Amino acid sequence: MEHFLLEVAAAPLRLIAAKNEKSRSELGRFLAKQVWTSQDRQCVLSTLAQLLLDKDCTVLVGHQLRPLLLDLLERNAEAIKAGGQINHDLHERLCVSMSKLVGNHPDVLPFALRYFKDTSPVFQRLFLESSDANPVRYGRRRMKLRDLMEAAYKFLQQEQSVFRELWDWSVCVPLLRSHDTLVRWYTANCLALVTCMNEEHKLSFLKKIFNSDELIHFRLRLLEEAQLQDLEKALVLANPEASLWCKEKELQYLQGHLVSSDLSPRVTAVCGVVLPGQPPAPGELGDNRSSSREQELALRSYVLVESVCKNLQTLAMAVASQNAVLLEGPIGCGKTSLVEYLAAMTGRTKPPQLLKVQLGDQTDSKMLLGMYRCTDVPGEFVWQPGTLTQAATMGHWILLEDIDYAPLDVVSVLIPLLENGDLLIPGQGDSLKVAPGFQFFATRRLLSCGGNWYRPLNSHATLLDKYWTKIHLDNLDKRELNEVLQSRYPSLLAVVDHLLDIYIQLTGEKHHSWSDSSVGCEQASEEVSEARRENKRPTLEGRELSLRYWTKQFFLFFFFFFFFLE
Repeated sequence: MEHFLLEVAAAPLRLIAAKNEKSRSELGRFLAKQVWTSQDRQCVLSTLAQLLLDKDCTVLVGHQLRPLLLDLLERNAEAIKAGGQINHDLHERLCVSMSKLVGNHPDVLPFALRYFKDTSPVFQRLFLESSDANPVRYGRRRMKLRDLMEAAYKFLQQEQSVFRELWDWSVCVPLLRSHDTLVRWYTANCLALVTCMNEEHKLSFLKKIFNSDELIHFRLRLLEEAQLQDLEKALVLANPEASLWCKEKELQYLQGHLVSSDLSPRVTAVCGVVLPGQPPAPGELGDNRSSSREQELALRSYVLVESVCKNLQTLAMAVASQNAVLLEGPIGCGKTSLVEYLAAMTGRTKPPQLLKVQLGDQTDSKMLLGMYRCTDVPGEFVWQPGTLTQAATMGHWILLEDIDYAPLDVVSVLIPLLENGDLLIPGQGDSLKVAPGFQFFATRRLLSCGGNWYRPLNSHATLLDKYWTKIHLDNLDKRELNEVLQSRYPSLLAVVDHLLDIYIQLTGEKHHSWSDSSVGCEQASEEVSEARRENKRPTLEGRELSLRYWTKQFFLFFFFFFFFLE
């Protein structure tokens, strides 16, 4: 059995341990060990989750342990709701920590949207202090009100339309008379965003609360914060290997080694990228066992060879960044199966968690958006949402196959969706904002001509090219095909080489591995071109000669052959 190993280098942990006395005492005893037990690994992750809530360590932990950030956030969210009651002290610390990371780490905002959906707002303290209920106990280092209002302002900046409707901001109005200048500044900017003031009205509003010197000071402060945020973004992007991953047959559990089973059950590790799992719906709790069995079967049937692991990691990074993904490659190279495998790893094993639509010449926007249909009552029509509308409003994943066949009206629907996250439905009033968790995938086939791959011409889908994160998939080479066959059909081990020779002879050079040859790339390409000129017979492509189909046929043939031979 193969295990995915997350390797947290000792250097980042030592940097975090050297931050202050608390981090040094918590992490020092683990850095002195050469081998980590299962309990040690859980203690390290819990300690890092606690250090993330320390506002002095938040940015450092997020920078050094970016791939583990989502797991640390989930651990803190579970601790806040442990025991059936909200720990308001930890809640405020988590809110401030997320606000410091939300601008630089793309997976923090989706987590924050899920977290605040059924949790109190950042400034819940104001509601508690104004009520007659029993006072809430906070820790010795209670978060300052200026930190809470700054956090609320940063969340508003990220998703103004969501948070202005989600929270009751009326309780913040009295803070405009606060003695703390920073509290007044962040409160005034929050209320300006909530009421959708333009720049002229906002400036007039601020002049009534601050004098000219204070306004100049705060504007310079905003510029400084923007520069620091740009610097932090650059540091995060310059440190992509803060945590490494590899695929191991046997685990040694050395210092800094974490496995996927060590992470929170609410997340899953995909080739070193931590993604949120799909929580079961309230009506599907009873089907949890059957869905987990389906997920296990789907994962076992997929063989992770080297090229697939690289493509899967790129796909997972795009999903973590909430980018729309276009997978392009020749027919039958595994574009759809790659998305299905990632969906299975995150708990999306069946519709509507993953919706697939095969596009063609007859596909129109009504199929994706929806339409009115008649009911049993004469003259009555009800709205039936389409697949794209269902996925966007419910926060599910959708895969549009063969996007190059999409007509112009479908492309015109997808442009605002990919550009702004808005789904425009004619006759339904305002546009719909996509729900948290929504992910858009599409596939585009590449056609072969003269040994080269090219995209279909005269396709309206080229209008969408600037919005995609593109992943190019190639056919598996002979070495990887050999690994797939040995893994899926171990009984054919003796004849695998002969099967591959026959298969590659029929399909031409598209599965040939040039990495095993000492011939240079230019010389190899010349030999392939010359061989194609000499061999005029057509080669079979993609689904005309599917590896899965012919492997099954060969398997049945050899099974009956050896059966009758005995």
